This record gives sequence, structure tokens and C-alpha cells, in this order.
Amino acid sequence: MTQEAIKGIFYETKKIEAGTMATKRVHDTPHDLHYYAKTNPKGEVDLLYLKPDGSPTSIVMESIPLDDFKARFKDCSTHQCDFKPKTEDDKKREAADKKINVAQKHMEKKEYHAAAFEYGQAIKVDNSNIAAHLGKGKAHLELGEVDKAKETFEKLSTIDTIYDRDNKHLFNEYGIELRRGKMYDLAISNYVKAIEIDPDDEALYFNIARALHENGKGDEATKYLQKAMEIKPDFNEAKLLYGVITRQGTQPK
Repeated sequence: MTQEAIKGIFYETKKIEAGTMATKRVHDTPHDLHYYAKTNPKGEVDLLYLKPDGSPTSIVMESIPLDDFKARFKDCSTHQCDFKPKTEDDKKREAADKKINVAQKHMEKKEYHAAAFEYGQAIKVDNSNIAAHLGKGKAHLELGEVDKAKETFEKLSTIDTIYDRDNKHLFNEYGIELRRGKMYDLAISNYVKAIEIDPDDEALYFNIARALHENGKGDEATKYLQKAMEIKPDFNEAKLLYGVITRQGTQPK
């Protein structure tokens, strides 16, 4: 029978011992300890210390039977760590994130032209980066460049991953910026897609209602407010807006 070959970076999670003799103690917080593992001619697995860049040294820390290795260690690719080999997508994402961080600093200083440029550079590196498109659109809005903001937001709306549940805070923020830019139809479309992902989020119905109300469609807005209050009966902001719209509806023309 062919012996299973092990080769690559693996880790085990364990509590670290520190000190010696009477001063010896075990830290309560477990740590992930990484090694380069490879099968040796005896059929055991050698555990080699790693260099800071993740490449193996020639120093064998321990040699253990294959069954023990499988019981103790997991492949490094199963969790996030600095030693995990980076894919081309990872590298693109990291490069884009660096430019986004620069852009965000410009936004904080109200340097919107510089921010729009840096967000644009991030998009060139990673065209599917949601935060870059959203940030660029926000910068254009701050500059009063509504047409450019709309163009950027329309491109963002074609990126399917914006509506992944993990990006909930982003598609919420996206809708708010669309409404702020008076792009009501796009804002409402965004929230409708978001509701398909999370139909029990009262804030999404409330945000649709706000967009409809600001767009002069109070009757439609009340339907969404009722749904928001059905999900969350103590939703005070929804109650207040509902009251404003219904009072307006009873005012003499």
C-alpha cells in the first residue's frame, strides 16, 4: 500500500507553556502553532520550523507517526493566517485595500478629489471591489458630481456579490447613498434585492419607505412602513414617518 504523502504548512491549536520548574505555567489562551510538515523515509511526519516568510527551515522540531499527525494537525488552508499561500485574487484584494485605506484618509480630511482618484485606482486593480465602487460614488456625491456618482453606483449594482449576506452593511450603506443622491429608483431597486436576501430586516423596509416618501410616493411608502412595524412593533422611526405621511395625506389640497 502506498504511504500517504504529507507536504505543506500545517498547524495545531494548543496552550503554551512558559517558564521552568516552579515558575512554569500554562497560558489560558490557545495559540495556533505552524510548522512545515513532510513525510520522511520512515513513514513518519517531520515538523520543521518556519521562517518569517513561511518557507521551511532545515530544523526538525519533531517527527511523529502519521496517525498522530492527523489527530493533532490541520492544513493551514483551512483558516486565515499569514502563512497561507496567497492566490492572485488575494494579491489583487490586498493591493486594492491599500489604495482604499489611502482614499478613506482623504475622505476624512474632505479631500474628495484625491479620494475619488484613489478609489478609482483601487477599482483598476480589483474591478469587483465593492468598497472601492461605493467609496468612489460617495466622493463624487460630496463633490456634487451626481452624474459621475450615478455612473459609479450603476456599475456597483452589477456586482452580484454586493448582495451576499456578509455584505449586508455595504448594501445598506449603498442604498443610503443612492437616496442621498436622489437616485430613488436605483435605491429602491437595491433595497428590494436586499430584502430577497434578508426579508426579516425591518430597516430595509423603512429605507424603501424613506426613498418612496422623498420621491413623492407616500401611499406606497406607508405599505413598507406597515411591514417594518409588523416585524418590529416598537420601531419608533417608522411610526414617526408613518404619522407624517398619513397627516400629509389628510391635509386639504
